Amino acid sequence: MTNIQPNKDTLDAFARGLASPVFESREAYLEFCRSAIQMYAKTGVRPPETPSFRGHLEKIKANVGTIIKTPWGGVDIEKHEHPSVEKYLVVQAGRFLAYEKHEQKVETLHVKEGHGVLVFQPDGSSALKAEVLTPGYTRTLMPNHEHTIV
Repeated sequence: MTNIQPNKDTLDAFARGLASPVFESREAYLEFCRSAIQMYAKTGVRPPETPSFRGHLEKIKANVGTIIKTPWGGVDIEKHEHPSVEKYLVVQAGRFLAYEKHEQKVETLHVKEGHGVLVFQPDGSSALKAEVLTPGYTRTLMPNHEHTIV
């Protein structure tokens, strides 16, 4: 696969195609994830696999450091000073995280590299919103707000 850097129009068109997701069942959630992955593949965009990503993925595979292995890749915990945790999520292409919410945790997402989709429940809304993740993206998720990354 060739690495192709996206232009804003390509990613904006991709984001519009996601619309406002509704997950009335586990199957509806899985179908959204599969569709988002297929739509993204059709854009032809392939982010470069950086040495940083490869390094974190190798640490996860070798179980070196404070690691959590997952079906989608894994988590490399870089700093844990209660109550704050800094972690590097390694999400492999074509994979997605669980659809979840936290009762107490405030979660701030800073995208350093790669692409993806964040589906989340904005403040004061029961509807879900999908946003494209690219380097530089930041979003804070409040407790009891459902979210996932594809």
